[in-house]
Amino acid sequence: MHCQLRSPERTFYDGEAVSVTARSARGEFAVFAHHAPLLAELAPGLLRIRTTAEELRFACFGGTLSVAENRVVILGSEIASRDDIDLAEERRRAGTAPTESARSRLELLEKVARRDE
Repeated sequence: MHCQLRSPERTFYDGEAVSVTARSARGEFAVFAHHAPLLAELAPGLLRIRTTAEELRFACFGGTLSVAENRVVILGSEIASRDDIDLAEERRRAGTAPTESARSRLELLEKVARRDE
């Protein structure tokens, strides 16, 4: 299936995918080839795009995911790829504003930034 992942600033991925895994308010879900039409509001969470060669991981902080005609389009309000994440800066920010929201954001960014998973 074809998959596009975009934010207002840029396109993060535009190509073929074996599966897409995302999070909604009801929990994590996956989309595979020839999935039924779907429109989902995304909750903050890990977004994974699996291709035949690799699994790409992104932090998604909300947006929508739509499926139609063997095509997945993800429009994220804020997306961060592994290469975008500066953990030292994010930890500094979380330390200056130690709210539950800041801790949750940092935890998600740490999951995406890990290179061993």
